[in-house]
Amino acid sequence: MDRSGKFAGDDPFALAREWLAEAQDVELNDANAIALASVDDKGMPNVRIMLLKEIEDDGFVFYTNFNSKKGAELITSGKAAFVIHWKSLRRQIRVRGLVEKVDGKRQMRILTAGRHKAASVPLHHANPK
Repeated sequence: MDRSGKFAGDDPFALAREWLAEAQDVELNDANAIALASVDDKGMPNVRIMLLKEIEDDGFVFYTNFNSKKGAELITSGKAAFVIHWKSLRRQIRVRGLVEKVDGKRQMRILTAGRHKAASVPLHHANPK
């Protein structure tokens, strides 16, 4: 991947934080809205819109109800994916990885670096026509 221009730098989490900050200045509503995907016990996917709460150095944090269907799917499978899209910036970020509960809170995070090599954090920029 070309790491120049909008993709400059070696830290995809820092870049994601920069892009989110830019989006918060130009998006009309909910620049932190993500389409979070999980799978049920039969492997059927489910997706819903949620709000991203924080981008950490090794993962992405969101709130969930652990007693909900979504919470049960995330806990059971231990995996999730999401996309965040900023139409006004013509950018998106796709993330997939392992999930874990954040201690003592109704939060989970998708771990995408360091501890889990199977996860990825590809950053995408739509090429304008």
